[in-house]
Amino acid sequence: MVDYSMVSTIQGMVVLIADLLAFTLILRVYRKTKRRSALFISLAWFFDFLTVINYTVLNPYAIGFFLSIASVLMFCGTVELCKEEDRRVPLIEILPFSLIGPLLALYFIGLEILAKMGIIDMIEGFLVMAGSHATAGIFFLLAGYSIRGIEDIYGRKARYLFIGLVLFGIHLFPIPIIYGLPEHLQKIYPIIGYAISAVLVVSLTTLTIKLTYSDEFSELRALEVPQITIEPGVLIVNKEKYTILKETLKDIPVLAFVRDLKEASDVWERYFITTISKEGKDNFISPTNLERMTELSYRYLRMMEEKGSRGIVIFDCLEYLLMYNDFRSVMKFLNKVKDFVMHHNGTLIIVAEKDAFEDPQWGILTRLLEET
Repeated sequence: MVDYSMVSTIQGMVVLIADLLAFTLILRVYRKTKRRSALFISLAWFFDFLTVINYTVLNPYAIGFFLSIASVLMFCGTVELCKEEDRRVPLIEILPFSLIGPLLALYFIGLEILAKMGIIDMIEGFLVMAGSHATAGIFFLLAGYSIRGIEDIYGRKARYLFIGLVLFGIHLFPIPIIYGLPEHLQKIYPIIGYAISAVLVVSLTTLTIKLTYSDEFSELRALEVPQITIEPGVLIVNKEKYTILKETLKDIPVLAFVRDLKEASDVWERYFITTISKEGKDNFISPTNLERMTELSYRYLRMMEEKGSRGIVIFDCLEYLLMYNDFRSVMKFLNKVKDFVMHHNGTLIIVAEKDAFEDPQWGILTRLLEET
């Protein structure tokens, strides 16, 4: 015979540990980076911790209160994250906010039908449970949708978090129904409902920790930037001069797009330009993905300026880019990056050998980028 009490206790402890771990670790990220999105997300997990504690004593009023706060904080955290990354939150482009009213009405109509059929009982606190879980479910769904706005920056981490938030939001809706089931039927809930909740919470806490601890989120902001002696502007250098420059820049958080990661300093924010696709390797970029490189350059330069320093962007892959893109497209791309660099008083370093180019191409390259 299954000991439902013991199973639910174990599952509840797993969720509580996951909540506290996520709260503690993500709060550390906030203290290091001062990004408000990390603060909101960490507090969301703390209030989820309080929610789970009250699930164990079945206090519907406390559950409703803490769960509502947790969902709003998670929503605020994802929206703030989009704002920090200069991304427009996509919610205004769709109908979810206008659909909240009708969806909630249908949800409560369905609950009343189930009550009239005798399937569920309107016990004390049932309406609080129903209202809070429905509202929280919607906010988690909206949080998941807003994450789509930063998927091009965080890659799979954002994609999986979007899926996790959506699934977590959906799973909240049937919980009040289970709460209102006759007592003899509620015995199956710990083994099923808690298991689903535990898996989703552990997955979500892991995903939020992984995202906030990623290089894209925190590494650059955490670095102490040494004094930069290289003048702002554009430099086109050959391999010999680049070797000298690398020694000068080895302790500076440079953004580098390279063909050999081993030749770049570990301090640098490095991206390997390659046609090889490696699962889970977010620092691998296809040579045809010029848009991704443009976005990374803009984000890096803005962040360096916020730290009171100047950004340095290096392209040690120009000839490789020209193998997979036409010359005109690459020039437009580099000119756009140059505009970002000049706007943020940074430095753009392009590694290129003159002998590898025809004279007209080299002339266009140097003239377009205004080599200094």
